[in-house]
Amino acid sequence: MMKFKPNLQFELLIVVALVIILTLSVFYYLSVDNQNKIFRDSFRGSAISLAHALDAGIGSKNELNDVAKLQSNIYKMIWLSSNIVGISISLPVENGLKIIASNDASLIGEMAIPESLAVYQDGTISTKVVTEADGAKVLRVITPVYIGGRRVGIYNIKLSLDPLEKVIAETKREFLLITLMSILAIIGILSFSIKITVIDPIKQLLSGMDKIGSGGLDYRVKTKRQDEIGDLFSSLNVMAEKLKDRTEALKREREGLAEKVAQKTKELQEKVDDLEKFNKLTIGREIKMVELKKEIDKLKQTSKSDESK
Repeated sequence: MMKFKPNLQFELLIVVALVIILTLSVFYYLSVDNQNKIFRDSFRGSAISLAHALDAGIGSKNELNDVAKLQSNIYKMIWLSSNIVGISISLPVENGLKIIASNDASLIGEMAIPESLAVYQDGTISTKVVTEADGAKVLRVITPVYIGGRRVGIYNIKLSLDPLEKVIAETKREFLLITLMSILAIIGILSFSIKITVIDPIKQLLSGMDKIGSGGLDYRVKTKRQDEIGDLFSSLNVMAEKLKDRTEALKREREGLAEKVAQKTKELQEKVDDLEKFNKLTIGREIKMVELKKEIDKLKQTSKSDESK
């Protein structure tokens, strides 16, 4: 099985792509979260404005007893704004707050939720995202009812978050599309830039090293770059020059050594020749000495023979 070997350009693009994706993901999260907060603040402001409008429709505390008028004002507000899904008005009783008017008739006469009592007592505004029985998400805003500057009850206003969810969903789609296009564009530009500025010079450098390693010591890499790549090219050229000088010096030393070896060989050969001549002369003398000795021995034998006669 052939093993996949990623090249430098691929590895750099992977790193850059991961950095881009991480950066855009953080930006996306912050952007959506900020947009969500802006929308909810806007909805919260709309609910408070709605409460003020309802306050303006109530001239005195006695008018709170006119349930028909309160119901009319509630339906009017819901009709004017499609985002409003519920409005309830609660007034204090002995054991808490009781709903006296609501667009949901089934809630009239029921006790208000516990958060309502805290809002009434403290004069604060409670904002919370809740999920209705049908699964829809709404922003529930509980704010005091003021008449003549005095708190006399609370409004429980629910605003549908469907517009917010749609905007966020659309924002997500647009952001993902822009992110994808941006990543492709950035990767394309970086791929071309890395190829021109890094990969091609490295290939040129490797080609030069291969030629020099094959014996082409006169090869030089040409470049006008003044960066680190240019320094590498300059270093390669310097290395090739030094290698050429060293090779030529070794060649000269080898030639000189060959001449010395030849001269020594010649001298040794002459000495061998002289030694061979000497050996031949010595051997010739020994042979003559042996022959002479034989003659002397022969003469001695002859002399002895004559004397015995």
